[in-house]
Amino acid sequence: MSPHETISDPQLLALADRILADTGFDIRQYKERPLKRRLAVRLRARKAATYLEYLDVLRQDQAEYAKLWDALTINVTSFYRNPETYAAVQEKVFPVLAAEAGAGGLLFWSAGCSSGEEPYSLAILWQEYCLRHPTKLTARVVATDIDAESLRKAQAGLYTHTSFHEIPADLWGKYFTPEGESFRIDPAIQAMVQFQRAELMEPAPFRGVDLVCCRNALIYFSRDAQQVVFDHFVASMRQGGFLVLGKVETLLGQTKERFVNFDIKERIYRLNANRPANHV
Repeated sequence: MSPHETISDPQLLALADRILADTGFDIRQYKERPLKRRLAVRLRARKAATYLEYLDVLRQDQAEYAKLWDALTINVTSFYRNPETYAAVQEKVFPVLAAEAGAGGLLFWSAGCSSGEEPYSLAILWQEYCLRHPTKLTARVVATDIDAESLRKAQAGLYTHTSFHEIPADLWGKYFTPEGESFRIDPAIQAMVQFQRAELMEPAPFRGVDLVCCRNALIYFSRDAQQVVFDHFVASMRQGGFLVLGKVETLLGQTKERFVNFDIKERIYRLNANRPANHV
């Protein structure tokens, strides 16, 4: 099953081949219609009438790739986006993880982390859970994204007002310090999060993950590409680990057989310990 079968335009496929050769990033994972919409932004900006003309732009100007990533990647995010999902994780998922944790602590993965609001929110959420339920158990968050510029912003830990419209006001004041017209993340929270560049379509670079969060990224992928990503998630997770998706996302095909519904309203699933987790 190929994750690329949804694209039929030969010029677009030629452009995709060039981008893959130059960067290792395969744009064919996206559904064709939204992919064309995003590419059109850059074609207009560079006055390219066709995909082949834009291919020539990329050949002559490698700096164009940074602007292309901005157009292709979905970077709409905020701290505690959909607060009810974070509440469900804190109140329902964390107690289970805490009860089952081994000596090495917990590992959370924010997949497609964009500019860092989600992984930092997970770190804050865990800190708040520990304040309510004192424990020596530690947690760390690994955060991955394909967009190097977003990762640089995330690592800097400095955010403007636009990132805070959903986070509870008391947490904003507690974990962020004003710095000019922006706000800096608390160093202790920042230290809990490790950022690295990785593509969802590639095998996960770690194992034994207790909680995977991948929200509002997969809806732009083809069905087959989504299945590839789900396979990588399963391979990265421990048995009984949790998966959190976006509100309009759901499990597909054989992946549904590997998970049980934990909180269907908040799109939280649990890897079924009775199902094989290494079929990738």
